[in-house]
Amino acid sequence: MEIIDYLKAARRRLALVILLPLISMGATAGLLLSQAPTYTGTAVVDPPALVGSLDSQYTGAQGVNQFVSAFEATSSGPVVRRAASAETGVSTTNLNDELVVTQRLNSASLAVTYTSPKKNTVVPVLNAVTTATLRTLFESQVQSAQARVDAARKAVDDASAAVGAFTAKYAMADPQKAYEAQLSRVNSLVQQQASFTASGNSVAAAAMGSPIAAAKADLAKFGPILNEFTKLTAARDTAVTGLDEANAKLSSATVQLANADPTKIVYIGGENTVDRTPQVLTTTASVGAAAFFLALVLVLILEVVARSRRSREAGATSAELGGSEAAGTEAAGTEAVGTQTAGRPAHAAATTTSDAGQPAPAVAVPPAGQGGATTKSGADNVTEPSLPRPATRG
Repeated sequence: MEIIDYLKAARRRLALVILLPLISMGATAGLLLSQAPTYTGTAVVDPPALVGSLDSQYTGAQGVNQFVSAFEATSSGPVVRRAASAETGVSTTNLNDELVVTQRLNSASLAVTYTSPKKNTVVPVLNAVTTATLRTLFESQVQSAQARVDAARKAVDDASAAVGAFTAKYAMADPQKAYEAQLSRVNSLVQQQASFTASGNSVAAAAMGSPIAAAKADLAKFGPILNEFTKLTAARDTAVTGLDEANAKLSSATVQLANADPTKIVYIGGENTVDRTPQVLTTTASVGAAAFFLALVLVLILEVVARSRRSREAGATSAELGGSEAAGTEAAGTEAVGTQTAGRPAHAAATTTSDAGQPAPAVAVPPAGQGGATTKSGADNVTEPSLPRPATRG
């Protein structure tokens, strides 16, 4: 099938090629336009104090990307979706399908968009999602910092209790000062002994030996006590330092939570009806193109079927004509055979007795083409020999 034949067939079925796309496009446009309207709304999260500030956890060159990634992951997570669903009554499936979070250009600002056929759910969903996301991001930091503060405070309390038990055991409020006092006493006794010796009072100098020995023995007892006390006070100082750091982080997290107040950084617009014109145009054009292609395929199929039917009809007609010609030829042959059969009794009669019971002489049949009479019957020429006359009696 040539292209020109196909074009001619398409021209003959031009109504199909035109009407099928038009009907398809009209039905598609009508179906889309008959659907219920949908509504959309956008919440803009603009967190200038949450990224890059001294108290922020999102600092440095990657602070913006870290905040955007954390917000997108948290807003699409199950914790936020379940909280928003419980607050608004919208199923988590609809939230997953119709809620979109995008970064605005390259900034830390984000746009949260929600689309729904129910107008009264758009703003509540946006408010619930943004609030739950910010709360999850920053309130959890406060809770974590508070837990660290509580743990550090317990460590300080335990260390202080150990120091208190130690001082109660040895009846010393401050072992270090007691040690220094004992050391000073030993030094004083030694100096007195030296003074007595210098003045020539050997008796008094000898008498100082016993108090000096007793004072040194008491001083030697402070070694293990001071070691234990030093370890306890070091542990208490470490716990106090940890408590100070935990309090600083709690303070920073509290400031971030205050800066993440949705009433300060989230801006929600009203509901807007979704413009379906681009969708209708795009979908209708796609359906029209597909219908046009289908119409061309149908034209091709119809033309092939029509040509096949005509070929079968032409074959049947040729077969009928051939049968008629064969029947005519057979009839002509039958007529010729009948003519030859009719001539044979004449030859036989010539061999019968002529008269008085005398047999007739044999008849000589000349060869074909010699002395014979020729007769024509129908379409065939039949040559018959001439019969000789009977001999005369002498």
